Amino acid sequence: MANDAFQKFKSTLNRGVATISVKTSSSLEKVKIKTHIESIEKELEHLLFEIGKSAYDIWNNDDNDFSVLEEQFSSIKQKKQEIAQLLDEYDSIDERDGQILGTTMSDENKVANENVQVAEETTICPNCGVEYVQSVRFCKKCGQKLKD
Repeated sequence: MANDAFQKFKSTLNRGVATISVKTSSSLEKVKIKTHIESIEKELEHLLFEIGKSAYDIWNNDDNDFSVLEEQFSSIKQKKQEIAQLLDEYDSIDERDGQILGTTMSDENKVANENVQVAEETTICPNCGVEYVQSVRFCKKCGQKLKD
């Protein structure tokens, strides 16, 4: 019987370590993707500025040939597509984690809801304001009776 308890503990521990490993790896991937998206957005900002400058120069010189801008337009379109792909990749990370860990988003929502319920069960002393997560009958700071 003690062996069963040990195996159960070992299994739980292994699951916890796997979860931490997967979540850490995913967090790093997400940060890399966000950083890449931010750098592309800066490039887009620069390209848009250059387009505006080029368009003004064309207009200012009474030139009606805007074909010079087409290359810049296609570059912007390509960068926006790249951002869309990165966002899809970012979203797929949570799905992949769920498959690896055997959880779904609804499982994670249940855990979040349980955490909210635990937070609601806290006791606050009306006399001094100390908050207790555990059930206590008297405030440890001021001695106020909290529960009957």
